[in-house]
Amino acid sequence: MKAVIFDVDGVIVDVRNSYHKAIKETVEFFYGKEISLEEIKRIKYEKVINNDWDVTAEILKKYGIEVNYKKLVDKFTEIYMNYKDKETLLLSPALFYRLNKEGVPLGIVTGRPKEDLLFVFNRFGLGKFFSVTIDEDDIWDKNLRKPHPFPLHLCMEALKVKEAVYIGDSPADFEMVLFYRKIYGRKVKFVHFKRAVSLNLSADFSTDNEEELSDFLFQEVYHCQVKE
Repeated sequence: MKAVIFDVDGVIVDVRNSYHKAIKETVEFFYGKEISLEEIKRIKYEKVINNDWDVTAEILKKYGIEVNYKKLVDKFTEIYMNYKDKETLLLSPALFYRLNKEGVPLGIVTGRPKEDLLFVFNRFGLGKFFSVTIDEDDIWDKNLRKPHPFPLHLCMEALKVKEAVYIGDSPADFEMVLFYRKIYGRKVKFVHFKRAVSLNLSADFSTDNEEELSDFLFQEVYHCQVKE
């Protein structure tokens, strides 16, 4: 059966009032000047950087500021802790329940650290739906982080599937799927879910509507079953 694999930030969870603000305030803490969220998003997406610590470091570097990475991460985490309760769901648990009920293998590939992933899973009761999760702490080599296809490869291998649909919201998600297809030669479709951030991304399917997303996913799953 074809698996369905989700990104978390910007797809399942709205992080505009948490991670995005943490980037902004961390940059401003070390930079000493205000920076707009629009500038942050521009650099993040143009540079195709998925990890928000790396985005913060890249922005500071642009302004000629070198900060010890651990100090940056510690400050970022301190700020994020003040905002994490502001995260809200972009997709309802009902979608995951329906996919589970149909026996669809569900996975997660996210740039969240494990602690942050468990927080959002526990808060919204989502952990029970996903049989495989690949988070940032599972990727021991920084060079293998998304958009490198290795995280998706780990998830596909753990799910023991040859085909999947990956739902993401960023250029890093798109490139990860594209590189995965080229390197590993397996069929993974990319769905661009653009409810939180609307970007112009090439995708097999694109929507900001949960009902449309659900219809597409079940069509994909049932089509795969018919072929089998």
